Amino acid sequence: MKRKRILVSLLAAAVITTTVLTGCGGSGGSKEGGKGGKEVVLNLDSPAIRTLDSAKATDSASFNAITASFEGLLRANNEKPEAAGAEKWEVSKDQKTYTFHLRDQEWSDGKKVSAKDYEYAWKRILDPKTKSQYASFLLGIKNADKFYKGKATAEELGIKALDDKTFKVELEQPIPYFLEMTAFALLVPVRQDVVEAQGDKYGTDVTKMVFNGPFALKEWQKGAKLSTVKNDKYYDKDKIKIDKVNFLVIKELQTKYQMFANKELQVIPATGEYAEKLKKDGEAGKCDYVEDVAPSAFYMMYNQSGKNKLLTNSKIRLALSLAINREDYVNKVYKRGFVAYGLMPTKLLCGDKEYRQMVQEPLKELMGKKDPKALFVEGLKELGLDPDPAKHTLRFLPQDSGAFEKQSAEFFQNTWKQKIGVNFKIDTAASFADYLNKSLSGDFEVAMSGWGADYNDPYTFIEQFQKDNGNNHGKYNNPKYEEYIKQSIGVTDTAKRTEIFKKAERLLVNEDAGIAPLFYKDKRYATQKTVKGVQYPAFGGIYELKWASVEEK
Repeated sequence: MKRKRILVSLLAAAVITTTVLTGCGGSGGSKEGGKGGKEVVLNLDSPAIRTLDSAKATDSASFNAITASFEGLLRANNEKPEAAGAEKWEVSKDQKTYTFHLRDQEWSDGKKVSAKDYEYAWKRILDPKTKSQYASFLLGIKNADKFYKGKATAEELGIKALDDKTFKVELEQPIPYFLEMTAFALLVPVRQDVVEAQGDKYGTDVTKMVFNGPFALKEWQKGAKLSTVKNDKYYDKDKIKIDKVNFLVIKELQTKYQMFANKELQVIPATGEYAEKLKKDGEAGKCDYVEDVAPSAFYMMYNQSGKNKLLTNSKIRLALSLAINREDYVNKVYKRGFVAYGLMPTKLLCGDKEYRQMVQEPLKELMGKKDPKALFVEGLKELGLDPDPAKHTLRFLPQDSGAFEKQSAEFFQNTWKQKIGVNFKIDTAASFADYLNKSLSGDFEVAMSGWGADYNDPYTFIEQFQKDNGNNHGKYNNPKYEEYIKQSIGVTDTAKRTEIFKKAERLLVNEDAGIAPLFYKDKRYATQKTVKGVQYPAFGGIYELKWASVEEK
């Protein structure tokens, strides 16, 4: 599952694996393994990790580290949720009550994992004091909305540990994809004593945390590296073939691809000028090459509650959207992915049918039919401002400080100047983590954002633009949109749900121009022939490492 907001960085994380020979007389950097064998080290190129607190994470980099070091009730294996922290479960006839039976499992400090750890973790997400951006993810649980608004107690929530090994969840209405939701890293258990000992600092110091997943986190050099080791307390440790994982922050594409050529990196995303070469290498048998659609969407978000009142006008927002040549951006700048004129990407199902095959992308209705500059001028007049676009300036926030982010920012800056005449100042983000912090705090005017599906249903995209959703960074707000979301909850008829989502998407993208769709992401990875078992899930994350291994030549 990914991220509500699993906010996706443009430069998808690259996975790397190195096998270090051990024993006496080894080469430089080698060391003796626990049994005199080989230590397998998995190095992942990752955006800067913002937090390791599952309740406060919003980005793919943080959720990847959490997925590696924690285990929820279920875990996704090749897109299918399977038993993990829970060894079995029952579902009531009305599909509203789930009873999970936990397996015997220990934390990395040897204490038993308890159903109370799940109860505490889930209630903590919903507690307004936690300020979780993902609280809305659990609002389908009985009394969750009332609790979040202070109208119900924690005891009234449909989240209960019946005993140490039995965890019960009651829903307001049936949620067809609920089991998929439980595999998302947001819903892993956490220990109350550990969290309360750290207070607001929980998730910032790995030496003061405990883990129940395949790997235990050991060292965090913020902005540079996060190191983990195989968790000897993990119940399924015999299946873990990697001894150590390093999450490395490597900004420049050229550096990553040079390291791949030197076989220092074993799996990398195929991006930009390197994509075609790596694809040809795969066809020639020099490496393994994977290419597939990813249910992720990128778009421009507008800060509608900021100091710059230009963005409060829907005509100005729509003008900025219509001015963008998406084909040029995808083909000449990003050089991968698929042009988007809607919010919901391909491969996303509504019931048993692909949503995008049933519903046309809404923005296609308007492309070429409205002049962006004339529309922008209309918006200025409605605001009572000087009608000359050249007299106005907006700010654009890049996702990072690398060369690619600079190129992207300049593409949009030039587009809006040429098509509309409005000036854009390019702000700076020292890192992806800095970009996230600025987005969360509202310190931006226009910025590119991304969303990867947490589960296989359009609701995972639609719900993030609710008024009170913590991931609604642009503060989009329309009561009509809220009503569409309410109508979709509990509806099981596919045709009716599809029609509701169609109306909501059209309102968001066309009528209100709350966002400007840009492109749908793809998955392209080149892998050294020795690396096996790394998964790139469609929903919830960039990769899954539990089953990764390295074969000797």
